[in-house]
Amino acid sequence: MKDLNSQGSGCTPGPSTNHPAVTAGTDQLRELLEQHYPSYYLQIVKSHPHGARYQLLHRGKIALYTASYGAEIRTGTSESFNFYAIMPLRGGGEVTLNGGDVTAPISLIGPQQKIDMHWSLDHEVIVMQIPSAFLQEALETYLGDPPKERLRFEPGVNTTSALGHTFRMLSSAGTGGTLPFAASKLAEHHFEQFLLHTLLSSQSHNYSHELGELPASWIPAALRRATRYCEDHAGEPICLGDIAAAARVSVRTLQLGFREHLQTTPMAYLRSVRLAHAHADLVRIAETDSQTTVTDVALRWGFTHLGRFAALYRQTYGRPPSSTRQGRR
Repeated sequence: MKDLNSQGSGCTPGPSTNHPAVTAGTDQLRELLEQHYPSYYLQIVKSHPHGARYQLLHRGKIALYTASYGAEIRTGTSESFNFYAIMPLRGGGEVTLNGGDVTAPISLIGPQQKIDMHWSLDHEVIVMQIPSAFLQEALETYLGDPPKERLRFEPGVNTTSALGHTFRMLSSAGTGGTLPFAASKLAEHHFEQFLLHTLLSSQSHNYSHELGELPASWIPAALRRATRYCEDHAGEPICLGDIAAAARVSVRTLQLGFREHLQTTPMAYLRSVRLAHAHADLVRIAETDSQTTVTDVALRWGFTHLGRFAALYRQTYGRPPSSTRQGRR
């Protein structure tokens, strides 16, 4: 499996950078893969005149890319250190993990699994690559304690599941070579956290039962720690896991506590705190005749989608943010 986070991939990093498709010979792609993965193999069954092709859609802690080997191939490795989700966009194929066939439309591959794949001549796939340590860290946040054994997922993902729906959305959004969350580091951070939590909450794995168990009663002190953390860090790119860690509870306990005591979610509460800070800034700007714009204020408090910010602001304060900015009542 090609690691697009490694050097020499020929792709330019950065969440806001467009990544052009790269076309190369199948032999060149094989040499590059074998350089990074000594146990990797690629058997060409039948060559395709268009050659190999890949396109990097996103590279942060998580990588997303499309790839075609430019041939009918058999390929695999026994030395993967990451998690991979693979879905065909064109053509067909067969995926085998540890000798068992994956019959679902999307294959979810974990570390230390023996992978064998057979892809048709005209195939193209979209791949999501997640470092094992990154996913284990998210799992620990959910559990409240370090996991006692390695995380193992059910390898087949149905396209009607939450993860499957997300994958199909990404494949459609990435057709133009860039994705909508590439606007800022904050948006990228929240996007990657969304992927992690969608994966852990919607795809069956060996900790699913523990995540589904109801926790002990919510401790009010934990709720105070969580809300205070949101107030103190509202201008930073924090996520659900950060709030849970500050409250010293699992994500599941955090969500249930907010629902029971505040009738909201942790992230909705954080959004309301940010909105209140933005409102206070706009009032202050109107009073001091500052040149700071509504856009400046929105971005300062983590609202990267300006239309959504304006709608939330109007819903909360009964007027558009520009009206407050100009001192109108």
